Amino acid sequence: MVAASIGLAGCGVAAPPGAPAPAAAEAAARHFDVERVATGLDRPTFVGAAPGDPGALWVLEQPGRVVRLAGGEPTVALDLSAVVRTGTEQGLLGVAFHPGFATNRRLFLHWTDRAGDTRVVEFRAGDDGTSIEPEPVRELLFVDQPEENHNGGQLGFGPDGRLYLGLGDGGGAFDPQRRAQDPETLLGKVVAVDVDEQEATWTVVLRGLRNPWRFSFDPALAEVWVADVGQDEFEEVNRVRLEFDEEPKNLGWSAFEGHERLADHELVEGGDLVFPVVTYSHDEGCSVTGGFVYGGTRLPDLVRRYVYGDFCAGTLWTLEGTPEGGAIDVRREEAKVPQLTHIGQDGDGEIVFASAAGSLYRAVPPATPPPN
Repeated sequence: MVAASIGLAGCGVAAPPGAPAPAAAEAAARHFDVERVATGLDRPTFVGAAPGDPGALWVLEQPGRVVRLAGGEPTVALDLSAVVRTGTEQGLLGVAFHPGFATNRRLFLHWTDRAGDTRVVEFRAGDDGTSIEPEPVRELLFVDQPEENHNGGQLGFGPDGRLYLGLGDGGGAFDPQRRAQDPETLLGKVVAVDVDEQEATWTVVLRGLRNPWRFSFDPALAEVWVADVGQDEFEEVNRVRLEFDEEPKNLGWSAFEGHERLADHELVEGGDLVFPVVTYSHDEGCSVTGGFVYGGTRLPDLVRRYVYGDFCAGTLWTLEGTPEGGAIDVRREEAKVPQLTHIGQDGDGEIVFASAAGSLYRAVPPATPPPN
């Protein structure tokens, strides 16, 4: 699902002069520990809270179930397994609760259908907000997927009130059809739609992505952080200023992997070229899982730091954003989460993690070491 695809090595050339160097891990840190809060789930791909339901965690299971976890007890809110195709990177991949969910009960789900194609569909929760009505309200998007990998996954509401979706490049090593740079397809893009419009018209916000498994917004700065799963060499995190009146920015794939230029891959003109603020090599992991800029209260040393990790290694990192839009003070955290698929927030804005191994974890203050 989030593992990097295996392909032939590309021929890299240097990035253009003046391209900012990516940040790298500088030291270890222990900003938090993790504790397991749930087990027995079936390959969870999302964990988070719904507006108006702060005491519960909502979970997606890759084979197609939406689970609500309250008081340690899971209940199935919706079962879509009959219409969901499950594969390594296919399944029930994303959910977004409408900002007004507490009153309007609207939510949106992204999955791979039985034919292997992408669907984004609107649903309604029941009046009690704990279950989801099985009949969909409407389909917002259908995308024909040429391959079984690089389906993307994330759904989320942006600071402009639109619903955003990250889509991969359609699969295959090194984007063989160059879809990520192609302005005529939604593949390899971050796209957005106004869900209050009668006709759902998706527009491209960012292009040049390989497989944006997870992204998040920092509304305090009108920015989006996009973690893009790499090919053979690098995983990357991008920090992008949202400027809605400008042409979509270009994150470089497949002309670039990280900061490395790939020969014979053209970069489409138009839109600012944005380089990642941090990368790491496949010596350290194989599939980046993006997180968010922490704004909770339980971990004061972590405030305004971006948290992210790696699916394969279970490693977690945090970094500090600079006023200029870069990143500094990248720290490898001591805590780890195996098979990390999602980094979410509970109802208090505190960090929760999903593991494809079937568990959920919570970030907690680091334990005080015993005196000598």
